[in-house]
Parts: sequence; structure tokens; C-alpha cells
Amino acid sequence: MNRQGPEQLIKSILFALCVASTAIAGTTLFAQESGTSIAFGDRQQDTDAPIDVTSAQLAIDENANTALFTGDVVVVQDTMTLYAPWVKVFYLEDQSGISHMHAKDGVTLIQGDEAAEGETADYDLQKDQIVMNGDVLVTQKLSAIAADKMTIELEDGTALMTGRVKTLLRTNSNTKKDDE
Repeated sequence: MNRQGPEQLIKSILFALCVASTAIAGTTLFAQESGTSIAFGDRQQDTDAPIDVTSAQLAIDENANTALFTGDVVVVQDTMTLYAPWVKVFYLEDQSGISHMHAKDGVTLIQGDEAAEGETADYDLQKDQIVMNGDVLVTQKLSAIAADKMTIELEDGTALMTGRVKTLLRTNSNTKKDDE
């Protein structure tokens, strides 16, 4: 039996949505000099909420103040969930909290009914910011936006897409009503 993990299933769904949809509908976009800004997530993220991490393996390096989670890693904070095969947590020098996290080898980030995927993600808990790199694909309802990089500002629920941003727009004439 070929069993897909949750991140592979999500990636398959995201890919199908991207291929099936030819457009962006219902997403507020505006061009900026350095990229395209979009809303991301259903609301402001509670960055002070506890972080729950589940993985197949955990290796702690007390000298480096790090923890390495590997194998089907799931990171949950408030309404945000991150899936990746590899996540490294960096603690503050005094070990009073987490400084930042680095995920790699294919990352899926879900917040509300929106999702993003990319090769890597860096979550800076001091700046309340997540930066995703490497063929980033964002899906929002029927919308799909691709770029090289996405920077998410968790305090206000916005994201900036930069580096070869691509999206297709669907007009009302491109959609059929259910009763037609």
C-alpha cells in the first residue's frame, strides 16, 4: 500500500489547484516596486502562542542551543501549521525562548484556508516574520500565485511575493455558473 504523508497529500492538492485554476479570484493584489503584496492567512497570527512540534526523530545539541526535528515534522502555532521533513530550532543564548526556526527540503505552510509551499522557510520569532524561498506557490481559494520568494508579516497577515511573480487572472466570463 502506497501511503502518502500529509505534506505530500497537501502538495498534490496544491498542484492540482494550481493547474485547475487559471486565475486569481477574490484576492486583493496591488503591485509594489519590489514585488506583489497579498493578504495571507485568515487573521493576525498569535506569535506568542505555544509551538507544538511533532516528528519522527529529535536531536538536541545543548552546546549550539539547537534542536533538530526530522521525519514528517509538523509545527503548529495558533492557526498556522508547517509541514517539512527537516526543521531546526534555534534557541536564544540564555535559552529563555526560541530565536528562529529553519525548515527545508520542501515546506508547506497552512494558515486558515490558505496554503503556501516552497523549498525552505525561515521563521524569525523576534521579527514575527516567515520567509519562504525556492519556487514558492501560494493558493487562496481558486487563486494561485508563484514567486521565487515570499515574506510573511505575521503581525498584520500580509505577504510580499518577490522574484519572478506569476499569476493568471480569471474574469467573470471565464467562469460558469452551476445551473448552466
